[in-house]
Amino acid sequence: MRSDDELAQIVAMEQSLRQVPDWAQRIVETSIRFLPPCGHYLFPRAYLEAVSTIGSETPPTFVHGCYTVQRERKELMTGYLFCLDAWLAGADAEGAAGELLVRKCDGPDWPTICCELWNVLGERTETKELLVEATLHRHRWWLKSTVWDDDARDLFCRDQYLGDIHCSTDHYGNPDFCDPWFGHRKSPRIQWVETRLTEICPDWEWFRGTIESSWLCAPKAFRFLEKLLWCIGKERQAVALPSSPLENADDVPGFLQCEETYPNPEEAAQWWESFLAALRAWWRGECAEGDVTDDVGQRLGDRTPVKCWLVRLLVRKLEVYEWQEEDLGGLLRPGPGSKRGKGSVG
Repeated sequence: MRSDDELAQIVAMEQSLRQVPDWAQRIVETSIRFLPPCGHYLFPRAYLEAVSTIGSETPPTFVHGCYTVQRERKELMTGYLFCLDAWLAGADAEGAAGELLVRKCDGPDWPTICCELWNVLGERTETKELLVEATLHRHRWWLKSTVWDDDARDLFCRDQYLGDIHCSTDHYGNPDFCDPWFGHRKSPRIQWVETRLTEICPDWEWFRGTIESSWLCAPKAFRFLEKLLWCIGKERQAVALPSSPLENADDVPGFLQCEETYPNPEEAAQWWESFLAALRAWWRGECAEGDVTDDVGQRLGDRTPVKCWLVRLLVRKLEVYEWQEEDLGGLLRPGPGSKRGKGSVG
């Protein structure tokens, strides 16, 4: 606090309250503490929900932040993973697409996707097979370990053991669902696969980092998979990523037909500025106008000392995120000088 006058004033504001109600403490410990510091694919849902919890004086039953993914998004990913599983099993593109059609998997044109995916992967080699296996395992791990209101890690990959999901690390706002993170790498099979790839794949370190960075909650998760598969087909890094630039990188076609789930950076930056301005005006009791301001005011309701303290604390949290978290900063400050991480990969 010695170097942050605003934080010191927030603490003084808290101390001036007669008491901090239990509901307010729980909102700080959940909605505010565990806001996603990246461009989650549902941006800005989590930030708006934090405002709503303050206005209703009701802690959330579930924090829609890091490592939370809706069922519909998981179901689309299962279609892509089925294609990879079929390729790994030696099936042809027509046979794989036929099963997807029988299963009535909604969404993209699966016959075309399978045909193009088989062409992208090309001739089978041991390196490609092991890279596809490692990719499958990691993405199935995301399907199983990410959660939602109606998915307590019990709906996807129920017939597969992918690693211990009961890790005791950070819970990201949902205590019953701790972040298992790299638990999947404890699998003896995956350890063997990684050891073998170390021996036969010159770019394995790049592939390993890329495979592990395939967060399903990231806005460009499907486009990220598309680029990864393109590189597997070439058995080398062939694309440029924020964490690993590359000169003369390939322009990867959209062979997976994945929809764009990344917010428009200019619109996101404009909304963010209006959102913070609306929150500041509200806790200060100042007049302000605009659609975002109206929405914030409706969510917050009547002003009270406790609510004003919480909103001011929320604003400070968001300011810190904007300037210290490269993922969120990359979304809100697009351009050559910005750093862009997992939330904006693609």
